[in-house]
Amino acid sequence: MRKILSALLVFILLTSIMVIPSSAAVTQSTIDKVVKWAIDTANDDTHGYSQAYDRRWGTPDYDCASFVISAYRSVGFKLPYAAHCSNIKEEFMKEGFQWIPNTEIDLSTSKYLKPGDVLLRIAGHTEIYIGNNQQCGAHDDYDGNVKGDTYGNEVCPYTYSNRSNWSGILRYPVDKPLNIGTGFYATIVNNNTGKALTNMSDENCENRNVTGQPVTNKANQIWKFDRRSDGTYKITSVWNGLVLDVTGSGTTAGTNVSAYFSNDKPAQKWNVYGEEGKYRFKPMCNELALEVNPTTSNARMWTDNNSKTQYFTINKMNVPQSTYVDCKAGFEEEPVTLWWNMTLYTDAYDVKIYKSGEEEPCMEVNDVLETYTQVSLPQGEYEVVVYSKNEICSIKSMNTAKFTVKKFEGTILGDVDGDGEISVIDATEIQLFMAQVGTLTESQQKLADTDKDGEVSVIDATRLQMLLANLIESL
Repeated sequence: MRKILSALLVFILLTSIMVIPSSAAVTQSTIDKVVKWAIDTANDDTHGYSQAYDRRWGTPDYDCASFVISAYRSVGFKLPYAAHCSNIKEEFMKEGFQWIPNTEIDLSTSKYLKPGDVLLRIAGHTEIYIGNNQQCGAHDDYDGNVKGDTYGNEVCPYTYSNRSNWSGILRYPVDKPLNIGTGFYATIVNNNTGKALTNMSDENCENRNVTGQPVTNKANQIWKFDRRSDGTYKITSVWNGLVLDVTGSGTTAGTNVSAYFSNDKPAQKWNVYGEEGKYRFKPMCNELALEVNPTTSNARMWTDNNSKTQYFTINKMNVPQSTYVDCKAGFEEEPVTLWWNMTLYTDAYDVKIYKSGEEEPCMEVNDVLETYTQVSLPQGEYEVVVYSKNEICSIKSMNTAKFTVKKFEGTILGDVDGDGEISVIDATEIQLFMAQVGTLTESQQKLADTDKDGEVSVIDATRLQMLLANLIESL
């Protein structure tokens, strides 16, 4: 009876000190202890492989699931004594682990893996990645019912392989990613240099480097943050739509950071860590941290050292929204009407008109306070873009409107639009002119004066409508 009570007291004591680690208590040192436990246990040949329940929990053997679970229980995680792999994902996620499926991480090599990652083929097999291209776990029972590891390879480390076709990995975020909101615009200023991350590419998306430059708050320094369902951020330049990207998905310190076309690969999936005023950026494609080189001001990936060169301030701002532009083409003598949508956070609009095929605008109308303007142009093919702007920056319209200016060749009385025939459009043009919504050139007004009384009036529009309704034979 005394032996039973003593054993019970020992059990109570052990369970009382087996505390579930809080997010604040779990550090890289905690994960390192998990890895050490796995290596030490695998190297102890008193432990072999067994699926027998009375042997598989280290008494003295393990199977794949009990080995991985025991490794994390050894540092205080409260994980169940699972019977198989099918519920490992669910139970580990309850403890704060992140599930990263094989659709989001390249598991053909170990370059995206971190020590402590749980490799899992759901309902099949599991092991622990221990670093240096090595995995560790309980594999097979080579010696039948013999306890322990008689051959030394039932439980052991070995070269990483994806031959198990891992479904994904379970990773405990030692430094938990932050949720700083979504759909907002901001500059990203390096705390060490005081310089803002700047998209150095041009409007044609060439020369796509990112560097730290003195703060100007221009479009090439403003980035849109969109939070994905997995908690990572897509960080897009408002200048030309390129995305903050780890060049070539590099994994070595010194890898360049650029702005590249959106592809949603791990090199463009950024986790944000730290705290306000001291944010850090780390991509899914490596274990490095973003920094601005203090010597060259180039943005690069570097060993995560929690230094000031890797701290950034995110300055949120109200950027003018991109508008949509449309137009009504006209004739040489008639102004072309351009209009666009009103947008939020916009103080004024700049209009740039290009002859088709030319890079420099042939006409600019700046600081327009309304959502329309009229311009007179010679014959030709044209394109127009409108920039919404405020004191922070200007944003290009989401489209380019194309239009043609023709020579007015109307000669038929009533053919106000000069298309060679009388239609309801001609009557409408007169009505818009009378309502002071539209304009008519001098030549158009002569053709619109259907009663030839020297002025354009509602009577002229009515006569056109009567002609179209066959109520009169001619004008």
